[in-house]
Amino acid sequence: MRVRASTIFKTMSLAAVAGVLLAAGAAEAEPARFRIQPEASDVGFKATSRLMDADGKFSRITGEVMLDPKDPATAMITLSIESASIDTGIGMRDTHLRSADFLDVARFPTMTFESRRVEVEGRRARVTGQLTLHGVTREIVVPVDVQFSESALVATGEFKLNRRDYGINYSSFLNPIGNTVHVTFTFRARAS
Repeated sequence: MRVRASTIFKTMSLAAVAGVLLAAGAAEAEPARFRIQPEASDVGFKATSRLMDADGKFSRITGEVMLDPKDPATAMITLSIESASIDTGIGMRDTHLRSADFLDVARFPTMTFESRRVEVEGRRARVTGQLTLHGVTREIVVPVDVQFSESALVATGEFKLNRRDYGINYSSFLNPIGNTVHVTFTFRARAS
């Protein structure tokens, strides 16, 4: 489930960047580049299980958005999250989430998102892109709310993913785990 959340986070990050780029495009005449500020950004997730739900976050995030203000729909967003940066506040659980049962960080150290299409309506955007998680790439669509200026942007959103779509099939008879992971994100980026 945490893997799912990370995927969601990446997707949201990319969507947020796309929204910012689109907004920046209206304010500037030249293409703009915004870099995600990991220390000021947040990708969180919630997964459910019979005994104890898992709330957590990923802390190591990088990415950028390239935007032509004259044509925001051509924005390009890339995002990468280090899978091992998962943190639920419980060390033993985090170790299990990093194992081959879930994220398998030894084989799949990063989750990535690359935008393919951006649709903008006011301060809202729908970003379609390729999310790669646990070695599986799937197209997802992420809704994003964006606030921006010439020098900075903030993108927020939430979405749900099914962990089994990405080959994360761990199950437990004693503590059944839900397949749906709820992901929330806030991305802050600065013009570079």
